[in-house]
Amino acid sequence: MKLIRRVVFFLLLLFFFSSLSKNLLDYRNKISFYQDYREDYEKEKKRNIELKTQLVKKSDTNEIEKTIRNKLNMLKQDEVAIILRQPTPTPLLITPTPLPNYLQWWQVFF
Repeated sequence: MKLIRRVVFFLLLLFFFSSLSKNLLDYRNKISFYQDYREDYEKEKKRNIELKTQLVKKSDTNEIEKTIRNKLNMLKQDEVAIILRQPTPTPLLITPTPLPNYLQWWQVFF
């Protein structure tokens, strides 16, 4: 009788541990899915805000006029254009690395 109780108890214990481990693994998978989904949601939310601001900017009449004038190189009345040359890059002089001291002394004496 005691042996049967121990076997039944052991089987119940085994069942509970297997169920617990399965639930823990499933929980970890669901948490990782939720975090990935949340990150994607935040990215799309930021992108949506950026697109809305671009839409407002593009629909503004002053911005439209400004972009057209810039693309066609036109000016308003009483506007003055200042054209600046691009600065020429100055060449860098590459200095050779000096020889080590022992080689310099070697060259001096020999």
